[in-house]
Amino acid sequence: MTVDTLKDNPSASIISVDLDDRAFLFPETRNIAQLRFSAHNHGVIMLEFVFAHNVSRLPPVSMVLQFADAKLLCTRLVDAVYRAQTQNIITESARISIAMATNGYILTMEENAIQRQFYMSTVSIWRVCNALCRLVDMQSPILSN
Repeated sequence: MTVDTLKDNPSASIISVDLDDRAFLFPETRNIAQLRFSAHNHGVIMLEFVFAHNVSRLPPVSMVLQFADAKLLCTRLVDAVYRAQTQNIITESARISIAMATNGYILTMEENAIQRQFYMSTVSIWRVCNALCRLVDMQSPILSN
């Protein structure tokens, strides 16, 4: 699944998280106003970074996660916050590192040989954790008795 294919198909669920003014994405060098999670019918979850300003008119930045990787990211995010330790996710489709810093967290993500660093404050991390966990829960198969 590519980002362009997912954008053409309507998503099943969308959760947007408002971030404070201490959220940044590099190498784009942009302040991030909102992080948007969208679940699609193909077992794919897309993260979209909404820029607070975009004078140079860069295209939006998105990252695609498989459902299993998104579920693992939920666990690792909560682990990183509670344990105050660096966490890693390395699968066939995802390479993500979560590092704790003095004033927040740094998520380093690699997709299509492009490495991005997403800086977010400690105020925003819980909203991101809750939104991603809620979206994963909505996309989880319903167990029957």
